Amino acid sequence: MSFEAGVLFTGKIPTSTTIYVPVPIRDGHIGAQIAWHDSTSSATITLEIGSTPSSLTAAGAADQWTDSGVTITGPGATAVGSSTVNVENCRQKLARFKIVTVAVTTLDIWDGGTSPS
Repeated sequence: MSFEAGVLFTGKIPTSTTIYVPVPIRDGHIGAQIAWHDSTSSATITLEIGSTPSSLTAAGAADQWTDSGVTITGPGATAVGSSTVNVENCRQKLARFKIVTVAVTTLDIWDGGTSPS
């Protein structure tokens, strides 16, 4: 796995796995692009937000993280594709993507708040 400026995550996630990817909040804004490069990846992706101190990559309790209400179209084992996530008014301190796979899923997640290298 190699990382470039702006990469939040790149890799293959096994079937029936849940991972958490931290997402930066800058001046109340969140921006990211999620890409999948095959037609077999399948996952549910949720943007979670919160302000209680906790690990961004651990499951956490229901009182630490809440669904942001932002709809994310993730890979559905149908085609190559991508989805962008843009939030203009986030008043929390922490954000992360909760990714729950249904099949082996390969994703690249890019931070929209940084310049490409």
